[in-house]
Amino acid sequence: MKNVIKDQNDGVIQIKREGVESRILKWEDCVCVGCGICSEICPTKAIDMGPLGAIFKGDIEADKLDISEKCVLCGMCACACPFDAMNLSINGKSIKEMEQYPKIKRDIELNQDKCVLCEQCEIVCPQCAIEVERELPERKTLVLGEISFNDKCVLCGICAEYCPADAIELIPNDLNSKTLKPYKDIVVDTDACVYCKVCEKACPHNAIEAICYKCPLANRIPKPELYKEIKGQTTIDKEVCVTCGWCANICPKDAIEVQKPFEGELIVNEKACNACGACISVCPCNALVFPKSEKQGEIPPRVEVNQDVCVLCGACTHACPVSALDVKRTKINMTDAKAPAWEKAFSKLLK
Repeated sequence: MKNVIKDQNDGVIQIKREGVESRILKWEDCVCVGCGICSEICPTKAIDMGPLGAIFKGDIEADKLDISEKCVLCGMCACACPFDAMNLSINGKSIKEMEQYPKIKRDIELNQDKCVLCEQCEIVCPQCAIEVERELPERKTLVLGEISFNDKCVLCGICAEYCPADAIELIPNDLNSKTLKPYKDIVVDTDACVYCKVCEKACPHNAIEAICYKCPLANRIPKPELYKEIKGQTTIDKEVCVTCGWCANICPKDAIEVQKPFEGELIVNEKACNACGACISVCPCNALVFPKSEKQGEIPPRVEVNQDVCVLCGACTHACPVSALDVKRTKINMTDAKAPAWEKAFSKLLK
């Protein structure tokens, strides 16, 4: 092929061809999860996978794949990549914007009206693609009361030590003061105080009086509608999200909907698995785990799959050194392939 140029550096591979039209294929290692779908679908076998297990475990530094000069810039790899690690542009326009090229469909949508800002989705997301920002009302809207110190207080500080909210502070005297007393006053942070009366009970001098209005007089105080006062938003970075579904599965209000790229299941050959952990290291979805053993320190000789959050990308199958994992895809969620050759190529992913 004439005028083909390959550039490779800093985890980015670019293959260019200039002529009647300009074609540029770009692959980014930092986005790639090592699923190997591009290698499976490539009609010229131009893509070779690297040693994924060693790479993800940190044993070696290397790119997850290599694209050779056999590449004909057809774009099948870019269309099939479910994580947008590859892109082919023709005359400066991405083929993902062209109707004639098929695309793997995956998506995630958040209903802000249903979201209660519980932060659980942010915690479980394996790719840190979700951020929850919330602003809570002041605590004093929930707790009301009074606290006072009388003349019996000797500034012993026992109340401060007992205070579960760290709301009591002794104010030290100036070092240059003529008085011999180490403390000059005691103050209460009323924003932190919950009027639990622990200080009153702990004081050996009966110097404290604490009144909690929320206890004996709770019926006199209207319950604040906190959900109307809590402000914030949840954002999802779709470029980072792998649509594993962790967030949707744990959301208590069903505020998140996820469309995965494939349907099917991941099968583990328990007899073949040697519990090396390579598959767990490469999985972008945290879908593979070692089950807890009954004996402490003992690792069972197999892994388990959480099918609910597996996206069937196949990265684990390429990393497994003993071929103990097998992806059984039954359906590809994609747009229509206009050409029979493309439809046949994508059907390879179901075998």
